[in-house]
Amino acid sequence: MKAKAFLTLILCGIASVAVAQSFTVYEKDNKDHGFNVENVDSIVFSPDQVPAASVEPRQIQGRWCSLGTSISWLNENTASYSGLTKGYQTRVMEKLAFKSFSNKAVNGGCLNSAINSVVLADYYTIEHGINDWGHSTPVGTIDDYINNTKNGTFAAIYRQLIDKIFQRSKKARIILCTPRKAYGFNGYLPDHWYDPLNGIYLQEYVDIIRQIAAYESFPIADFFAECGGQRQLDNWSYDTALHPNDEGMQIMANVLIQAFEKILAEE
Repeated sequence: MKAKAFLTLILCGIASVAVAQSFTVYEKDNKDHGFNVENVDSIVFSPDQVPAASVEPRQIQGRWCSLGTSISWLNENTASYSGLTKGYQTRVMEKLAFKSFSNKAVNGGCLNSAINSVVLADYYTIEHGINDWGHSTPVGTIDDYINNTKNGTFAAIYRQLIDKIFQRSKKARIILCTPRKAYGFNGYLPDHWYDPLNGIYLQEYVDIIRQIAAYESFPIADFFAECGGQRQLDNWSYDTALHPNDEGMQIMANVLIQAFEKILAEE
């Protein structure tokens, strides 16, 4: 019994290193001599199949309204697009299960299309800028936002949208999304994301969104900074190079989840 206990102790020590493995003890002969350490010929380890633990999504007792461009609109319209099975919002909800979700993105829409798309919710995300660049919407300044100039600039329209959201939901939590880098798309955009279009750079829309977020203390999902550059965009898009494929959508989802987690940590 002492020998068996000693061997068991040794084997437990070895097994603690070989996680998720099983072992078989082979003895030198099959004589009925009882279990003895000296009779051990070899110990063979073999991997065990350990099923991955399923992780249930975190339940969020709030409603999410997603405002945006075709990139957001695609979430409910993936069937006709090869290389895309689900949008970034669905991927977010696999981790954060909101009480309800409303996708009010407009296919081909600029920022002004979001104003009349606002519905009652607790959480809002705004994914805009790429189509305003494509249509050369004047960017404006942070003063246009602060002073509510209503002069048709991107900054002024952003103020109208934020005001509309707070009219619908006084306690709204809002995440501003910078536009994902993009180029091409049959001449709709320049050949590189960093080229100007009619004298305007995509970076200018990004900068004004960041300024608005800082002014309002809104969190940012920084798609521009974290969702691909010129080298990756073609591989992370199902076209060249505007709309994300599955890999591109997952990267966006990861960035947005981080922004949501910041809000949820404060509640």
